[in-house]
Formats: sequence, C-alpha cells, structure tokens
Amino acid sequence: MSFLNTPDAPLLGAGIPDNALFAINGQETVQADPEHFKGGYIGIVSDGVLAGDLLKVAKIASGYGVTMAFQAPCELFGHQVCMAKTDSFSAELNQELKKLPGKIDAVHVRSFPKLSAPGVILLDMDSTCIQCECIDEIAKAWGVGEQIAEITSQAMHGLLDFKQSLRKRVGLLKGAPAQILWDLRDRLPIMPGFPELIHLLQFHGWKTAIASGGFMTFVNRLKEEFKLTMVRANTFRIVDDHLTGELEGDIVDSSVKVTTLNELLEKYGIPAAQSIAIGDGANDLPMINAAGLGFAIHAKPIVREKAPATINNFGLDAAACLLKGAELVNRIQ
Repeated sequence: MSFLNTPDAPLLGAGIPDNALFAINGQETVQADPEHFKGGYIGIVSDGVLAGDLLKVAKIASGYGVTMAFQAPCELFGHQVCMAKTDSFSAELNQELKKLPGKIDAVHVRSFPKLSAPGVILLDMDSTCIQCECIDEIAKAWGVGEQIAEITSQAMHGLLDFKQSLRKRVGLLKGAPAQILWDLRDRLPIMPGFPELIHLLQFHGWKTAIASGGFMTFVNRLKEEFKLTMVRANTFRIVDDHLTGELEGDIVDSSVKVTTLNELLEKYGIPAAQSIAIGDGANDLPMINAAGLGFAIHAKPIVREKAPATINNFGLDAAACLLKGAELVNRIQ
C-alpha cells in the first residue's frame, strides 16, 4: 500500500486501517505482525502528521538499526498522534528524536505505563504545571526581578546548588508584602494540557501529585482546583503580613521529590513501572529518572539530554496524547 507516496500529504484521513500495524519499505507500507515489534515504542505528536514526517522518523530509526511498525494517526486532545511499535530499543535513537526540527515532538521509549492499571504521576509545578516561575514573578513585583531571575536560571541549568540558591533568592524578598503572593495565586497561568492530562489520569483512577521547589501558596491552589491527591512544596515565613526572607521547615529539593514519589508508590501499592514524573529543571532529573516514565517539558539542554522523553513544542497534552496513543496501539494483536 502506498500511503506515503506524497511527503506533504496528511496521513489522518488517508484511508489507513486503524486496526493493524504497518511497516515501511521505501515509500510503501506492508501490514506487520505485532509479535515482531515488542522492543519499544516511537510516538509522534504534531498539529498534522504528514507522510514525510513518518518517513523521516522511520529513516532515522533505520539508521540506528530500529524497525518500526505504525498505527494510523488519530486525533487526541487537539493534536494528531502517530504511534509505532519497534523491534528493538536504541539509546542513540532516543537522543536523536529529541532534536527533530519543526513543531513536532517525538519520543522513543522502551515502555509506557498502562492507563488501565493504577498509577501515580508526580509533577514539578513552576514551568511545568504553570507557565511561570513563581519566585521570579514575586521578585518582579517587589523590584528585585533581575537579581532573582539570574539565580533561578543558574539553578535550573544545574550550575548552582538548589538549596543554596533558593535561600539566596528568598532572602532578597525580605520585607515584601504577603499580598503579592495572593495576587499571583489568583492569576497563575496554567500550562496548556495540564487539565487534560490530570483529568485523563484521574478518570483512570491514578493518583496525581505535585512536588515542587516552589511554594505551598501556589500548589495548594492547584490541589484545590484540580483535586490532586497531594502536594509538597516550600513555605514562606510570614510575620505581620510581610515576608521575612526565610523559609519554614525543610526545603523541597531533588531528593525530597524522589522520596515523595517512592512514598506515593508505597502508600498505594503501585509498582514503579506504573509511575510518571514530569519536570523542567535540573533538580527534577532524579525523580524523572526514578519514575517508570519520565518527561522533561520545555527543559534546559542538560535536562532534555538526560530525560527518557521530552516535550519541546507542546504542552502537557502531549503526554496525554502519548499515553492514550500507547493504549490504542497496544490493542492491536
């Protein structure tokens, strides 16, 4: 069958049967036996999957000795998704697909958690569940934006110890009125796709949680609005309605995030393979790599390189697309 003869032709609606897998031979497709494709997955998320996109990914995969068999693209959460199973897994291919140009996100992983089984997702908050760094927004309102943004950037790139950098940044907020926090709490810019991802997982009975190096003022709003299972973050010390420049309690750093993930898995009796972690900063990497499937979203280069999967062009709905797409492709026997 020649669904791929015209590279700029959309694949959605091209008449490809959605109840079978197809391998690519040149620009021809042949129905594939799913039994031969149990080494991993390739998932493509785009605003419009073209024949040329699929051919490009298949060619790159072939260069690393990986053969893929794809399912017909479908529309999920406002995007088009094309899922494929592979005959093997390649760490080099995993890295190469993170660099695809254009508005397309592609991942190559060994496995996906099952939506139909109990699971846990743990997310960072700032620049992951919301489209800002809260401490930077507070700093702008207090007039120390440039100083704090520079420290934040260094910390997220892994150039500064997180605890040290957080104390330094919070210290610069000494004397700021607490009203700044409440004003920001009311206007948090939610990351596109966050509601869709959370609702998808909650529909399937998953536990949904946030562990953030940010602040309880803001994660509590998300917990209330989206009915999250639990949240963990840092707490400003406030006296007479003003920030003291200090924190209360232990700092939530990378080790606390991993501990939170493990606590959730143990509490609910869920295997690690049924866990997802998503974040954007260097301090998220340990939990991203501790989970059954970890995503870096809009991340710094060091995080993109070391995370199992990346979302570079879309929101958290890309993760929802891939999870649902994996469920659909796994139905093909």
